[in-house]
Amino acid sequence: MAKTLGFIINSTDEVFRRRILESARTLFIEQGVENVNMHQIAKMAEVGQASLYRRYTEKGDICMEIVREECQPLFEDVKAYLDQSTEVPPLNRLYQVIEKFVAFLEAKVPWLCAVSRASSGFRPLQSPLYQSMRITCQDLLNEAVELEDVEDVDVLYTVEALLAALHNIDFHIQDQGFSTKQILQGLRRIFIEGLKKNPVPK
Repeated sequence: MAKTLGFIINSTDEVFRRRILESARTLFIEQGVENVNMHQIAKMAEVGQASLYRRYTEKGDICMEIVREECQPLFEDVKAYLDQSTEVPPLNRLYQVIEKFVAFLEAKVPWLCAVSRASSGFRPLQSPLYQSMRITCQDLLNEAVELEDVEDVDVLYTVEALLAALHNIDFHIQDQGFSTKQILQGLRRIFIEGLKKNPVPK
């Protein structure tokens, strides 16, 4: 009986969680992340504010969970690609990962970018989305260094510079009017072609 009761409690808890996340997602898309508060989320999800705060202490916690869920397909896509392309040069793989990342964000601009920023307060590049990208890019650049495919490069700083550029994709697309093609060409020139080791002249 205890197991059955536990299952019922867990199922109810999951229903509450889904209602909260779906309500927050809808409000964020409709009104913008900065214009939504915890009271609005609780009201739309039809849960008491006390229940909401027992699970999430602040809006940023809800944002963190939404980002993690929304980005799971990207994480799985990148992992599948890397698992299947071990023979491809690391810089080529890095560019493919960048392409996947940009395409994913473009489809969800601007709301997911705003949610990602809010998910970690004043440290937007620490959200689950950028943490995953950070690890992947560092691994690929370190592999390129080991294979001597790149000139002398500070891997950690280079990755942070790349993440900073990716972080502003919604601004570049919406406010500055850059096309995805322009963005990808620029990223390729700077972070792929610009790092390649020049062949030694014969």
